[in-house]
Amino acid sequence: MIATGAFTVFALGLRHGADPDHLAAIDNLTRNCAPRRSPWTRFIGTFFAGGHMVMIIAIAALIGFLGSTFAPHSVAIERIGTWVSIIMLLFIAALNFRQLASGQTYRAGGFKTGLLPTWLRRASSPWMAIPVGLLFGFGFETSSQIAAYAVAFGADAGVLGAVLVGIMFSAGMCCTDTLDSILVHRLVTYRSGRLPHVMRVWIWSVSLFAVAVAVYELVLVLGVRTPFSDLAVSGTLVLTLLAVFAWIFASTQAVAPSAE
Repeated sequence: MIATGAFTVFALGLRHGADPDHLAAIDNLTRNCAPRRSPWTRFIGTFFAGGHMVMIIAIAALIGFLGSTFAPHSVAIERIGTWVSIIMLLFIAALNFRQLASGQTYRAGGFKTGLLPTWLRRASSPWMAIPVGLLFGFGFETSSQIAAYAVAFGADAGVLGAVLVGIMFSAGMCCTDTLDSILVHRLVTYRSGRLPHVMRVWIWSVSLFAVAVAVYELVLVLGVRTPFSDLAVSGTLVLTLLAVFAWIFASTQAVAPSAE
């Protein structure tokens, strides 16, 4: 039971790491840092996930500490967080669809990145991904998700069980975020006439992923029964995104000689 719960939370973390706002923030930082040719640029997603993880584990520990005091309100908080997530995902999808329609295929768009202070948006050090990830952790949709998972999978194990939930969730998120920064670094260093086409595929993928997650969350919040578990849906979405990653890597074999 514990192993099944841990795997489920890990899979949910993988899906969270593929949040379009994560992808946009990591994309922005990676492009800012690439000209400096730091060997750490490829791992901006890892640093971002590390900062995000601080908030996730802190929230999980708090839920574990509050225990039964929090449980009666967990459903309401999760529902509000889900609605916030749906609205943001659809907004991000609309933003990216507008970019595609106008021919702007330089990078994927996001919502939270625009809310960051200018000095963080323009940061050119890979290490600045840590505070950016930390700030992203303050989002209500993240807080409500991890709170719900901590109650569902670690309610009977106190602070330790809730923290374990947070760690497994963060581990999954770290895998996806790391892959994303490696992917964006490859795109930044790629020199070919095919780049605009590859970028269009990437932005379409991010946009459709946002719509798919929003629709699934809407179905759940409206109480519609589906034959698929959250784990199965998360796995399908992540595997689809990984297939896109694989296609982009295969399509960008040649990189610039000046790349690290």
